[in-house]
Amino acid sequence: MKTIFTTTLRSTFWVLLFLSLIQPFGIDKLEEGRILFILGQTTISFVAIFISYTIAYMVVRRGRDDQNSLRLFLLETLLMFALSIPMLGAMLLTFNAWFNTGNMWSYWFYGDRFSLHGFGVMCVYVSCISFFIFLFSCFQYRNAKLRSELDEVKAINRMLEQRQERLEKEETAEVMPDAETVPENTITITGQGQDATLTLCPSKIIYVESMANYADICYIHDNEICHKTLRITLKQIRETLEGVEGIVQCHRAFLVNINFVVAMTSKNPGYELQLFGMDKQIPVSRSNTDALKAILTP
Repeated sequence: MKTIFTTTLRSTFWVLLFLSLIQPFGIDKLEEGRILFILGQTTISFVAIFISYTIAYMVVRRGRDDQNSLRLFLLETLLMFALSIPMLGAMLLTFNAWFNTGNMWSYWFYGDRFSLHGFGVMCVYVSCISFFIFLFSCFQYRNAKLRSELDEVKAINRMLEQRQERLEKEETAEVMPDAETVPENTITITGQGQDATLTLCPSKIIYVESMANYADICYIHDNEICHKTLRITLKQIRETLEGVEGIVQCHRAFLVNINFVVAMTSKNPGYELQLFGMDKQIPVSRSNTDALKAILTP
């Protein structure tokens, strides 16, 4: 409800600004009551926009998971205008007739016959105003999206820093004279064909990149970065690494070891991960961002 009310207020503000500056509907010819006329039309606009936006919001966004998607925003905005333009046209025509003639139905008749000419003209006026409101709404949506992405990047980078600090403390504790180190179990990733196996400690895997039916496994061996290409799907590797702490699917074509990630940056669409000591940028799709945050949460 807060979103509906805030959006309605923004749209109504632009209506008020448009009426005050452009002064359509013969406002500029009024000698008396100009301010009351503008305030009356603005109030009617608020009511019509609130009703139409509430209906559009409930129809488009109810039960949807991707509440911030561009597609939903466009559907919601277009539905809102489709409802508000005829509604506002009828309400404003009636109000103008009452304000100017004292008879709220006078502009609905041409002579003795009922006519939609005045209603059509009013809808054209409302459509022109709606066009500018639509441009403003797109601008607002873009800015809100950028702010949301920036906040998300900052939050994930803070979690990455905290994770790196925690890993450094654990490494320091392991090198203490009295510390007991437990050897890590190795795993074997088996692909198709000859020499299609790779045995290593899962913590040494940096990332895995899928290339159709092949996968490039980047890992550390003897303090050097190595690559091994196997004929295997990313799904099979993910199943092999299931339960390994720190490895997460960040993109449909990538698995990454979060322990090697030092920062995340925003890139349209999605994000990118910067790896320690490497130029390789690992893409992060928006659908996998929640999984990334979940594995970073202590």
